[in-house]
Amino acid sequence: MRRLMLPFAVLFLLVAGACASAGGGSGTSRNSNRITAEELGTVATFSAYEAVRRLRPAWLRVRTQAAPPVVFLDGVQMGGPETLENFRASQFREILHRSGPDATTLYGTGVAGGTIELVSR
Repeated sequence: MRRLMLPFAVLFLLVAGACASAGGGSGTSRNSNRITAEELGTVATFSAYEAVRRLRPAWLRVRTQAAPPVVFLDGVQMGGPETLENFRASQFREILHRSGPDATTLYGTGVAGGTIELVSR
């Protein structure tokens, strides 16, 4: 019975993977938790703060009873969102966002408002 199940399981995974990657639309997909180098190129002359404000404004909104997001630069904690003003968008390969629960799992307490993670070029 297991021998019969394996081909069906493999087929299911292939079909599910194809459907998930098919997307549709313009051919470029936008991840709500990641700003790519391509997107950063459109705002390269702006500060990282302005880039995030224009491309993913929800990352900067403080939820009720939550702390503001904490900014990390290549894994090193830098400060609050205002820290983004000190950097140009062109300095980064990508900018990532983690929700409060995901950030707390990764970094521990003190990041309940989530994180904005800058990844240098």
